[in-house]
Amino acid sequence: MKKIFALLLVISVFGSCKHQQKVVTENNYPKPLILVSKDNKGVFQEWLSESTGHQKFNCFNMYSVKNRDSVKKLMRKADGIIISGGEDVYPGLYGKLDEKDRCGVTDQYRDSLEQMMIKYALLNKIPLLGVCRGHQILNVSQGGTLIIDIPEDVGSKYLHRDARKKELNISTSVYHTVYIEKGTYLYNIVKVDSGSVYSNHHQSVEKLAFGFYISSFAKDKVIESIEPTDTLNHPFILGVQWHPEAMDVKNPLSGTIGKMFMNKVTRHFMID
Repeated sequence: MKKIFALLLVISVFGSCKHQQKVVTENNYPKPLILVSKDNKGVFQEWLSESTGHQKFNCFNMYSVKNRDSVKKLMRKADGIIISGGEDVYPGLYGKLDEKDRCGVTDQYRDSLEQMMIKYALLNKIPLLGVCRGHQILNVSQGGTLIIDIPEDVGSKYLHRDARKKELNISTSVYHTVYIEKGTYLYNIVKVDSGSVYSNHHQSVEKLAFGFYISSFAKDKVIESIEPTDTLNHPFILGVQWHPEAMDVKNPLSGTIGKMFMNKVTRHFMID
């Protein structure tokens, strides 16, 4: 009788512990973590949620972290990395320091932070998306250069942004067409050979970094997106000059990019 009672007690305790463990797991189940270099308003969380139809992930604004060790700890937890738009990349990083006066505002802390994030993503095969400035610094970080000022150097004054209010230090975004090279990784994602994109920039990729390929252009031949020549040994690397996060997700040059990025983020999360 004592043996039966002891057996029942063990079963009861085991069942109770198992139930408690299940509750803890369900309530505290981890979510994929996406590090965004700078996103004070949570724009990328919203865009990716709209693109995928769910919110089972977290985006974190890395610019809020100023401690190098804390940055490294967060990167070790990353399932995806986005390098966002913003200030001009410091021209000393690509050999044009003597043209600094033709640049806008720069932020060397941000340059350093984003180069760390890019390097970590490339070495550890973490899905990586560069947007506008992020696309540019991806190219610079791998040895490429930038056109300092499109209106002066290319002659396209209003194609990539409307700067007619320059005297008031105001520039506004514009929509324009990009043309996508068939057979590229980008084309395989978006399934269109051209489309309208939301844009606001005065710099762009000039000399392409070694190991990368140009996958789209604007009508003035300004480079609009880059991707690695080897797309098999990394889950996702893409730089786009436009702002998919500011566009309707029904546009294939927005929502489909978000979906593919999140697909790769989720896979990295499950494998990790």
